[in-house]
Amino acid sequence: MTNKILFFDIDGTILDNDKNIPNGVEESLQKARDNGHEIVISTGRSPFTAKSVLERLKIDSFVCYNGQIVQFKGQILHKGIIAKEELKPLTDFANVRKQPIVYMDSDEMVSSFPDHEDVFESISTLKIDFPRYAEDFFLTNDIHQALIFCSAEEQKEYEKAFPNLKFVRWHRVSCDVLPKGISKAKGMDLLLKHIGRNPEDAVAFGDGLNDIEMLQFAGTSVAMGNCVEELKEHATFVTDHVSESGLSNAMKKLGLI
Repeated sequence: MTNKILFFDIDGTILDNDKNIPNGVEESLQKARDNGHEIVISTGRSPFTAKSVLERLKIDSFVCYNGQIVQFKGQILHKGIIAKEELKPLTDFANVRKQPIVYMDSDEMVSSFPDHEDVFESISTLKIDFPRYAEDFFLTNDIHQALIFCSAEEQKEYEKAFPNLKFVRWHRVSCDVLPKGISKAKGMDLLLKHIGRNPEDAVAFGDGLNDIEMLQFAGTSVAMGNCVEELKEHATFVTDHVSESGLSNAMKKLGLI
């Protein structure tokens, strides 16, 4: 098989529901690497919250923040930001509704509320610490991605009020906030062009709503057995659950290992 560029989501794809790497995944990724395939992480996480996975799996290429930061073999190719002119009215809109925002720059996550149960509920599922509180953090820092904490119904109000922003739900009480048009697919495209490869050379693995564009873009795409229902129609095929060797089985089926 011609060597491929393999793009892996983290949560629900490489990590199981308990944020552990299932048995066989490390070995499978190393076999794919030994077979000449390039391993790339493609995640909604920040580089710093993905760091432990990147280091353990010895991966130095990634698409983070859903396409806002792209790196290939240690070289940063792209860093996108959300304009302050968009963040200020978004913050005002959320404050009126007493709904927190978490702002993310290159180094940390900062909350607009000092304490909020929705922030705790969602952030705790990632097994990371509650973000520190800082007022108007977005005014003095470059924000790559934000999180808004609201219901799916309330999300529609944000989408109507802010047509230049993109809202992608990842949790019952939270969704990612990005500039309109940004996606993992955009980051993948930039990385592939940098190394002179085409979408047909890409294989994508994912499980969430923020993986839809990624699976549509890649020449071959795999939805995890634990994926959201909407993702299945965009995949070349659906593999087993992440905790049931889904990733390794898919890689074997594709002849990558």
